[in-house]
Amino acid sequence: MRKHMNKFILSISLLISGSGILMAQSMKDGLRAIDFEKYEQAREIFQKLVQKEPTNGENYYYLGQAYLNLINPDSAEITYNAGIKIAPATPSNYAGLGELRLIEGKKAEAKVHFDKALSFSKTRSGIYTDIHAIHIVATSMVNSSTDKMLDEAEALVLMAYEQNKKDYDLLVAAGDVYLEKNDGGNAATFYERAIAIDPSNPKAFSRVAVIWLRVKNYDAGQTDLNRAFEKDPNYAPAWKYQAELYYAKRNFAKAKEAYATYLKNSEPSSANQIRFARILFLSKDYESALEKIDEIQKTDKKNILLYRLKAFSTYEVIGTKNDPEKAKSGLDALNYYFEHADPKNIVTLDYLYLGRLESKVTGKDSLALIHMSKALEMDPDNYEVYTDIAKVFNKQKKFVESGDMYRKYIGVASKVTAADYYLMGKAYYFGKVYGAADSALAKVNEMKPDYADAYLWRGLTLSATDPDSKLETPKPLFEKYISLITADTTKFEANKDKYKRDLINAYSYLAYYYLARDNKALAKENYKKVLELDPENANAKKVMSEK
Repeated sequence: MRKHMNKFILSISLLISGSGILMAQSMKDGLRAIDFEKYEQAREIFQKLVQKEPTNGENYYYLGQAYLNLINPDSAEITYNAGIKIAPATPSNYAGLGELRLIEGKKAEAKVHFDKALSFSKTRSGIYTDIHAIHIVATSMVNSSTDKMLDEAEALVLMAYEQNKKDYDLLVAAGDVYLEKNDGGNAATFYERAIAIDPSNPKAFSRVAVIWLRVKNYDAGQTDLNRAFEKDPNYAPAWKYQAELYYAKRNFAKAKEAYATYLKNSEPSSANQIRFARILFLSKDYESALEKIDEIQKTDKKNILLYRLKAFSTYEVIGTKNDPEKAKSGLDALNYYFEHADPKNIVTLDYLYLGRLESKVTGKDSLALIHMSKALEMDPDNYEVYTDIAKVFNKQKKFVESGDMYRKYIGVASKVTAADYYLMGKAYYFGKVYGAADSALAKVNEMKPDYADAYLWRGLTLSATDPDSKLETPKPLFEKYISLITADTTKFEANKDKYKRDLINAYSYLAYYYLARDNKALAKENYKKVLELDPENANAKKVMSEK
């Protein structure tokens, strides 16, 4: 048995070697390091604890958690498996493997590991009695940023709560589950129950603040962060949430200051720096995210996740602008990520952003469509991809295909805007599918009666099917467009050049409409408006010169 044990201790010896000499530290010290997000320190503590207590399976689990939070999932997996070999009845390491599978989007495989973790305390009636195992599994089920098992986690924490209503970690875990379910009421209830059990612990206070951040009640969020700081002014996660609060309020200077305090009280590790860049990205401060990534890459060019985040941020900075060179820099970063990442870690978003960036680089539209289609194949419920594909078709002047993609999106999306119908209508107009274009633009008129451009394009759509101007229907649409554009004289005069081309089209149609009805006086009134905008307009000059 001793020989067998040593074999598996050796399987993680490379992970442990070179950690340096630490003073004797306990699991409590390691857990505090994890709580304060000092993951490098936690790694060193649990490496020593694995050497000191090689049969304690919990040491392997927490060492694996340190690796996972240092964005080193491969080492985490080796460590969890070593823990299972050494202590096969310790539930936590199975939960760790389940968390890794969820991160990879493999929910079925994750469930097998979670079920195994819980099996050691399962009664004949199907109840799990190991509160610690339930807490670990439930937390693992909601930790992944790509996939979660929220309903299963909720059932577990409620089962555990029925058995033990005074376990602080369980109560916080329950609050975390409900927070991920966007159920702020139940989340707050469990966090407050945790506070009642241990009012000196800042963790639950800071978690309540996150609830307020989610609903954009920043004053209430600040109140609860202050409660956390009262308990421990150096509590690192509270400073991280403080930075997020400032970012949400667009107070970037204070946000960066708060995050600097977070790094001081956690650790300025590459992993925490990357988290900062990710917070900037999630806060939609894409320029600052790119600046932070460039700063990190001056000393850390090996972390491939930085290339991924750089690519995403670059695309968002470009937005609707035409900047092929910047797009190419983002595409180069994402191609680097694809070349160096483990294929199992490539997710839908990677293919989507690959296609998006390719669509911004000259000559890569066909590749963009291939990769966007791949993203849709991987996640058919990601309906936003239809609009990305539609934009590429539009760029290729495949207008009917573009309109069809917008139609698909509108058919399945949970929230459809007037802008969606407008883009579909314009695509079908240029594709000469005038009936579909008219229907879409009419929907815009209905949803947003003050949106001038929809009247213009609907007028152009109907007039395209009526070259002799026999129909009455386009006329009021052009008139509505003109009235909306010119209603605010000050705004109109300040932006006249912006509206010039479309107003010329509208007045020209009305002039032609009246000419077709032998009303030269009203035709000339409209051509006069055309000449005010375009003094060299040939048609207008010709009619105005006639008696």
